[in-house]
Order: sequence, then C-alpha cells, then structure tokens
Amino acid sequence: MDKPLVTITYKIANGNRICVEVSTSVKELLEQSDRQIRSQRRQDRRHLDYMDFIDDLSGAFINDPQADAADLVIRMESYRQLYTAIGQLPETQRRRLLLHFMDNLTYYQIASLEGVNPVAISHSIKRALIHLQKYLADKIFYPG
Repeated sequence: MDKPLVTITYKIANGNRICVEVSTSVKELLEQSDRQIRSQRRQDRRHLDYMDFIDDLSGAFINDPQADAADLVIRMESYRQLYTAIGQLPETQRRRLLLHFMDNLTYYQIASLEGVNPVAISHSIKRALIHLQKYLADKIFYPG
C-alpha cells in the first residue's frame, strides 16, 4: 500500500520556490526539526543577550573600580524593567522589535523573512516602541 504524498514548498534565498513531495511522516519530522531549530536559535539569542548584559556589568567594574554601587543597581533595574516591558508585547511586535534592534535587520529584511510589506514592519515596530514608552513611563511615575 502506497503512503499518500504531501507537497512541501520551500522559499530559497533568491526568492524562488521549490516543491518537494514527501510522505506524511517525513513532513512531520521536518516540521519537528524546524521547530527545534527555531527554539535553539531563540535560546542562543537569549543567551547572547544575557552574556552581553553580564559583560556590560563586569566592564563597569574593570573600567572604573570606584563605580558607584547605586548606579549599578539603577542600571540593573532599568534592564529588568525593559525586558519585562518587551515581554508584555504581542509576539509579532516582540519578534520584529528584537530582529530590528538586536539582530540589526532592516525593515526590508524582516519583511522579506516574514513575507509581508515593509510598511507593516515599520508600523508594528513603531507600535511596539509606543507601548514600551507608555509601559516604562508608568513604571517611572508609578513604580510597583
């Protein structure tokens, strides 16, 4: 008995698409592999962000041994509030904001990755920044 085949379409770097026919079980394995790769990339980005944060903190002590402890506490609290605020964003806005500011991708590159118009990326990132600004302003005036 032949297993039914399904068609998977891939978009390659030059914009062309390739279609491949595979069995359902192979398709499921490929999807699982893609999920694992995306998850690993997210973990890697988080780890690198954390390491950059730690490097910034340790650099303060190396460059200025007389660094004020209060300044360090304020910086750490600011980072914590920023990461909390970013965590409050909708997934799409958070992803686009991080791709733009952390991975240094342009609106056009993000739009190409997501298959949308660059204007949509621009609006999404602007809305995310407005949300962050409001969230952080509330925290400054009404800490809690």
